[in-house]
Amino acid sequence: MPSFTSLAIPALYQTSRQFVPRSMAATIRQAQFASKASKPDLVTYEEIDTLIHQDNKNVLLIDVREPGEVAQGVIPTSHHVPLANIQEALALPDKEFEARFGFKKFGKDDEVIFYCRSGRRSGLAFDLAKQLGYNGVRNYSGSWLDYEAKAKK
Repeated sequence: MPSFTSLAIPALYQTSRQFVPRSMAATIRQAQFASKASKPDLVTYEEIDTLIHQDNKNVLLIDVREPGEVAQGVIPTSHHVPLANIQEALALPDKEFEARFGFKKFGKDDEVIFYCRSGRRSGLAFDLAKQLGYNGVRNYSGSWLDYEAKAKK
């Protein structure tokens, strides 16, 4: 018959002064490796500036502000899809999306950066897109206010 300790305590593995089951430790290491391999969810002004000046066609910059706000100014190379239309837009077939918004619909693994005025609505667009399985989306949390202030310098 097995002893009490062999039943009650699974094989343990020590990581940074904590004991965790070996399977959990492996999961933690995989998550840490994956997070280092992929780009962070938040985008900086410097990344946006580089994207604009390199005219990178592989990354879409999407403005989720309302039309009246867009009239005040935009980040160059960006496309406009108001936050109120994001969920519907992501569900549209490719050709219908392009006809309605004037640019090719992005795929679930394409790199897309959302921005708005201050970062709140772009964060909502980011969350929604992630929930719908879009893995390449990111959020420029500083958004228009950050861009406008730093681009003037």
